[in-house]
Amino acid sequence: MAVESIGALNRLQGRAGDLLYRCWKLRDVLLAGVLGLWVGGFWIAEDGWYHRRALWVAVPFIVLAADRIVGAVSEVRWLWVVALLLGWQSLSRLWATPPPLEVGGVVDACAVLGLAAGCVVIGRTKALGFWVVGGLAILGAVVVVYSLVAFYGSPARDLGVHRLRNMLVYEEGLNAVLTGMLCAAGAVAGAWFTLSSKGRAGKILWAVVLGIFVFGVMASQSRGPILGLMAGLGVIFFFKRRASLRVGLIVGGAAGVYFLLTVWTAGSGEVLERGSTGRLAIYQWYVERISGLEFLFGRGFGTDSSIPAEELGWFVHHPHSSYLTQLVLGGALGVVLLLAVLAWSWHEAWRQGTRGECLWAALLGCGLITLLVDGAEIFTLHSVPRLEWLMVAFPAALAVGRSLEERPAALRGESPAGARESRS
Repeated sequence: MAVESIGALNRLQGRAGDLLYRCWKLRDVLLAGVLGLWVGGFWIAEDGWYHRRALWVAVPFIVLAADRIVGAVSEVRWLWVVALLLGWQSLSRLWATPPPLEVGGVVDACAVLGLAAGCVVIGRTKALGFWVVGGLAILGAVVVVYSLVAFYGSPARDLGVHRLRNMLVYEEGLNAVLTGMLCAAGAVAGAWFTLSSKGRAGKILWAVVLGIFVFGVMASQSRGPILGLMAGLGVIFFFKRRASLRVGLIVGGAAGVYFLLTVWTAGSGEVLERGSTGRLAIYQWYVERISGLEFLFGRGFGTDSSIPAEELGWFVHHPHSSYLTQLVLGGALGVVLLLAVLAWSWHEAWRQGTRGECLWAALLGCGLITLLVDGAEIFTLHSVPRLEWLMVAFPAALAVGRSLEERPAALRGESPAGARESRS
């Protein structure tokens, strides 16, 4: 009996060891899967509190791929600049107005750096980055269809009058501007996959996905995301000039259907009629109050950057420009570090575009332009809008990972054997 028990235990240990070995060999795939699911939470998580805590689910997979992540941090100099930016944001909390918010805290900075390194690891394998972005786009298209039905299914809401919200986030739905951001990024991804798909079924699928997202952007009536969409599509058209006609027809058709439906339902088409939405007054209010040492060092991350209602006549949660937010909280030094990170990211993404992968430059261009007139802190998980990391840091890290993999192994500090193993 004892011999049989020992034999069963040995077999169990052998199976566990075999499973662990297989997980070890597939650690990049597992990391991509779990991070892709977590990033999908920007579309479906009930609110930011639940979404941030869901990141703990990824911890075992991050530990499993710790050698990859540590290797990325040690090898990829872009991550060093990101670490400098995060370090400055955390340091600036020393002079933040108490009590400081969670933005820029040590835990927040470590989480952002770890996510950036994980995305670099994913980006090094071409297929993984495409699968993650493609999966997110399909998930987003399903959410947009659901939100269109749920939002405009109410007799109290009309297309062209009421701005579309993602009905899976928050009880009252996600802010229309943020919904537009998600749709704009999804549309850029859909456009690229529409042009890159080989089979007929794939082309039809991605054409439908693209049309859904463009319709969603228009229904959100958010001009910042529309500008971002135009920037992303502009990048794709630049690199795929002759093949872009199909995408142009789909985008124009979806926008045309939206305007026809708004006319049919007696909507007002307010996307063209809402004036400045107070942006200029908001920017002027912040700029007039920046001077002296505050211009150089900022107010400090964690400082409440809202504008009281008695100042402008309405309450403003944040500066509505990620770059202005960086200046207000991190000062000129913070802006320089942020621009260094973004410029490096753009250089790597553009270089990938010249090699046939313009997806990363298109997504990054969409995010950078969108956050020019919307959004708050980029390299944090605690901003009020929450989507800045997804719009910029996520595609930036994937682009850097792809660029790293394209370089010769000697330039990455790897042996040829190590390079082969990293792609397996």
